[in-house]
Amino acid sequence: MNPRERVLTTLEHEEPDRVPLTDHIYMPKSLEGILGEPGVRVDTPEKYIKVHKILGLDIICAFPAASPMTQLGEREYVDVWGIRWRVVDGMPWYVEGTLKDAEDIERLAIPDPHEEFWYKAAERIIKLVGGELAIAGIVEGPFTRTWMPLGFTRFSKMLYTEPSTIRKLIDKVTYFFIELGKNFIERGVDIIWIPDDLGYVNGPMLSPALLRRFFFPRLKEMVHTFKRRGVKVLLHSDGQLMPIMEDIVNTGLDGIHPIERAAGMSLKVMKERYGDQLTLIGNVGAKTVLQNGPLESIKEQVLECISIAAPGGGYILASDHSIHEGIPPAHVKYMFKVAKQYGRYPLRIPTA
Repeated sequence: MNPRERVLTTLEHEEPDRVPLTDHIYMPKSLEGILGEPGVRVDTPEKYIKVHKILGLDIICAFPAASPMTQLGEREYVDVWGIRWRVVDGMPWYVEGTLKDAEDIERLAIPDPHEEFWYKAAERIIKLVGGELAIAGIVEGPFTRTWMPLGFTRFSKMLYTEPSTIRKLIDKVTYFFIELGKNFIERGVDIIWIPDDLGYVNGPMLSPALLRRFFFPRLKEMVHTFKRRGVKVLLHSDGQLMPIMEDIVNTGLDGIHPIERAAGMSLKVMKERYGDQLTLIGNVGAKTVLQNGPLESIKEQVLECISIAAPGGGYILASDHSIHEGIPPAHVKYMFKVAKQYGRYPLRIPTA
């Protein structure tokens, strides 16, 4: 099987030749460390693809272009959504939302999702690896891009004091990202991968009731729109999600990532309860063994994940968050080396 076939077989909950491999690798220092060259970014397709080939990954993520920004001061910018960012070592980091009230939301002119510049890097990736690697277009969900322009405190208050205003912002966000996803699909991606963090370490970021009232209907709309066009749809959401897992399943998603071990997400429980409905992706500790080692602990955790979740298909190995700058490149390479060695079907996982 080639990588694309391997991934699509797994997403159908069948056993491929081996467990597929993926991860969220987007930080410049991480990309550069793995390739051993400067200037690697998600929008430098040739070098970005080389990183995936070095690691033997089966999925490559195609990101839209960064949102246009207006400079506010040294290293600080505001984007078209009204979000203020500070750029450090080539990465933008959230500072605050700049929308203050209903009038700001009414005036907010969303960008045009049909502008060609959003897709330049993605089109190059599709041209270079289409048919070989599985290509996942990154399309954000309705939650994060609704609270970030306001800031979480103001957003939370407005859910109660001005729900109709919040719905207007949700509508703008959802429209933009649905159109973005449709355009990715037209260009040839196999998967739409929706990053939208619904949880933090102790539970959902909002009450399940509020998520059900405001956000899950729009997430479901996104999922069904994309699946009708013939692609698989995955969710990336950090945090402890068990109180809302039934809601996540009911959106019609095909898979979930990263099953954050650091937030108490149990891969065993997820496999038992949802393994026949969702492809499970992740669970190797990015804050623990991948960052600190030793190599034997990385191996033990990789084998644990494969033995729990891979039988019968429906599992893709990855970290439980992303390949961040604190993870040594040697540890990343070792994780995937072990997975390739022991993840072949029929599985023969060594016992201690």
